[in-house]
Amino acid sequence: MTDQNASSDRRQLLKALGTLSVASMAGCISQSGSDGEGSGESGDGSAGESGGSTEESGEATPVPMADSFSFWELSKTWGPHIERYESETDATVEHTNMGPDELLDNLQTRLLSGTGAPDAAMVEYTSLKQVAKTGGLRDVSDWIDEADIRDDFTSGIWEVVSDGDAVYEVPYDIGPATLFYRKDIWDEHGLSDDIETYDEFIEEGKKLPDDVSLLSLPGSGLSVFWRMMYRQLGGVEFDEEGRLAFDNDKAVQAMAQLQELADAGITDDTASWSQQWFAGFNEGTITAYLSGAWFSGTLMSSMDEAAGDWRGMKIPALESGGTRASNIGGSGVCFPAQNDEATARRAFDFVVNTTTNVEEMANLFAEEGNISAYMPAWDDEAFENPREFFGGQALGTLWTDIADDIPPYRYTLDSPKIMNLLNPLLQDVVYGDLDPESALEEWVTQSANETGREVA
Repeated sequence: MTDQNASSDRRQLLKALGTLSVASMAGCISQSGSDGEGSGESGDGSAGESGGSTEESGEATPVPMADSFSFWELSKTWGPHIERYESETDATVEHTNMGPDELLDNLQTRLLSGTGAPDAAMVEYTSLKQVAKTGGLRDVSDWIDEADIRDDFTSGIWEVVSDGDAVYEVPYDIGPATLFYRKDIWDEHGLSDDIETYDEFIEEGKKLPDDVSLLSLPGSGLSVFWRMMYRQLGGVEFDEEGRLAFDNDKAVQAMAQLQELADAGITDDTASWSQQWFAGFNEGTITAYLSGAWFSGTLMSSMDEAAGDWRGMKIPALESGGTRASNIGGSGVCFPAQNDEATARRAFDFVVNTTTNVEEMANLFAEEGNISAYMPAWDDEAFENPREFFGGQALGTLWTDIADDIPPYRYTLDSPKIMNLLNPLLQDVVYGDLDPESALEEWVTQSANETGREVA
């Protein structure tokens, strides 16, 4: 969307809506969420339940919301949200679930063609700027402000879902970085989980026999681990002017830490998400993995044999006294601009009344292990309840504690591109003989050439 078109949309929206609040937008509907799919023309633009009002001659005039809308998701977690919303509003949600890559490809294709996009779509934070670059997303900054919800979401999240003053997503979940580990195997071999730094982590790992690895470190995901470490050091990939901002010592430090883990002989490079990978976790030949909080759901659904044996802890610091908070993953919901306003209003109402609903977000955590970006939900008792699969550990309190300290980050449309350039270089660092300084120099050069961006 061009700045001119975005400004026009905002003027039309403000003229139509006047003042809005979460309550008025919901048409006195209780908060909740939903799942949806379909063509870009679901909903006929006719008046549904009121999504707000305008003032004309001193009388309130309802602002219409369509009776149905389409929604694409990628997490398979929105079913209960949809069921509740449909029952309370009589609205219909046309819902499609896709894998992240499939959704991203289909969404960008339909945004660029100008037709066939859903009314709302779930997009991972790392890919949002890439999608927004098509010019096909609706700027919902005015709707966000009228709903008055900014201060209730985690620090820094609005920068992640925004481009300048434009806001392209309502945040859904975040992924506080976690070290998941097999406590039973660690106890069997005398490993302590009272660690602070990666140096201490490595020393404990040396206690394991040769046929048992401390940490899964698959080559295909090295850039994810690098970003996690670089972010916890306070680094950003792009500065406020959009320049490449990783030509620094922090980037080298994160690369060197990954190299040290592999050089210690305690890692396993089995391909992630493979049958052998899951078998290693289940059998205890791989005892730990670094991932976002959402990975707890993967463990619970795939590791029945090790139920009760898993635990979670904060990721190790790269140096004593350093930050042990970062993020892996997370997504929000965007709204294609090609669809009519009444339908977009219905989709937005659904998303906001899901993501700002304490009960819905607490249930999301209880059932799926996903951490809402909406902070008031964290006070629900669900986040304090022990989780049987994790030996009675109250992981919710661990994750909300981490979430408070996650450093902010900045993505651009070139974020996926520079990560694709980084990963093969990291493979040469971690499993080859390339030194971190040379890898960084090569990465900066490649990234500048491929993106046309200046180096900060």
